[in-house]
Amino acid sequence: MKYVITQTARNDDGTDPFPPNRTEILVGLKDYKLWSDTIPKKELVRRIQADLERNIPGASFNAGQPIIDQVMEIVTGSAADLAISIVGDDLEMMRRKADSIAVIVKGTAGAASVNIEQEGTQAQLAININRENAARFGINVSDIQNMIEAAIGGRAVGTIYHGTKRYDMVVRYLPENRNSIDVIKTLQVPSATGGLIPLEQLADIRFVDGQTNIYRIDGKRMVTVRTNVHNRDQGSFVKELQEKIGREIHVPKGYSIIYGGQYENLERAGKQLLITIPLTIVIVFVFLFMLFKNMRHTFVTMSCMLMAMAGGIVALFIRGYHFNVSAGVGFVSIFGISVMAGVLLVSALNRELYKSPLTVRASVQKVAVDQLKAIMMMLIVAIIGLMPAALSTGIGSDVQRPLATVIIGGLTATLLFVPVVIPSLYYWLERKGHKPAGEA
Repeated sequence: MKYVITQTARNDDGTDPFPPNRTEILVGLKDYKLWSDTIPKKELVRRIQADLERNIPGASFNAGQPIIDQVMEIVTGSAADLAISIVGDDLEMMRRKADSIAVIVKGTAGAASVNIEQEGTQAQLAININRENAARFGINVSDIQNMIEAAIGGRAVGTIYHGTKRYDMVVRYLPENRNSIDVIKTLQVPSATGGLIPLEQLADIRFVDGQTNIYRIDGKRMVTVRTNVHNRDQGSFVKELQEKIGREIHVPKGYSIIYGGQYENLERAGKQLLITIPLTIVIVFVFLFMLFKNMRHTFVTMSCMLMAMAGGIVALFIRGYHFNVSAGVGFVSIFGISVMAGVLLVSALNRELYKSPLTVRASVQKVAVDQLKAIMMMLIVAIIGLMPAALSTGIGSDVQRPLATVIIGGLTATLLFVPVVIPSLYYWLERKGHKPAGEA
């Protein structure tokens, strides 16, 4: 490791609303070629997490990447793969529901690092001013509040100037005069007659259990159960979880359960892909028809998409990847590249067929052989160029690998099947309706 940096509680600018018991540990790894043990990064993370949990009992640990964690916390409010949030007003009831949901999530295949983001209650000092007693001694409530603020929290009473800089002058009791509830009860408050009245005669002072931090969304309180998803696609995981939670968890009217985290981005991107992919297919169809002005030739060329899609799916399955946004973009990309191979082949078939005196079968065979080198050059160069991205393990590789894998799989299937399938389809459609050039 190059370095280890820790950050406890919220950062200096206050953009991370974290409680004081949360610590972020940033670990900088050396270059992979310098590793003494050639293990995958996932295995290293698993070992580190297991060692921390074994040596620091009572603490829970989650692993992630700094940049994506920051982005997801800003965009969705949680860095987890899936965040299940209960939104409402009653924190105690919401906490009970969250505990039940956490049990369901832990029992679902694929769940990892399940926990509730918000901490539970902890003892807090509550000072409730007795207004009747304060009035009896002729003391204003604001005077009591100001004394409590100054004694315990500190109060600015002036300003000190040092050149162009300005500093507040803050007064505060010494620690030994404010570090226990018994000492706080004896704090003296001046009355209207000049006498000093102990604070315990003017207020009810006691410890109560209160929330350590309260998260909100759209003006309502929120309690969140977070989990990461391993060895399973997020779509099926969330679908199964929604069915279980809908069946076992019931929230009162005015409360709701929402699903966020990285799954929220996947769902949003999935809806966009449902529009983008059909639109891409329609646009390709229109341009192909404008090119060939023949419905049969258009459909023959578009059949390349099916081969490329099948190759991309098989490639994801072989590498053990699940469908995500990166893979979806890869599928859109291979549609265009595979159609290029089809256009190259069908255009050559059209040119040869309508000028050659050979039969349809002979013309198709001749073109299939002649165009094989051009198709191989176009596709093999693209496949070789994407191999580093498909095998990369550096920064950003988690996004690159699914994209490159889909494209390589689609292009490989196109390379293997297009030179064989397209000529066969073309011959099957044209074998009866075409006569060689020169025949009446």
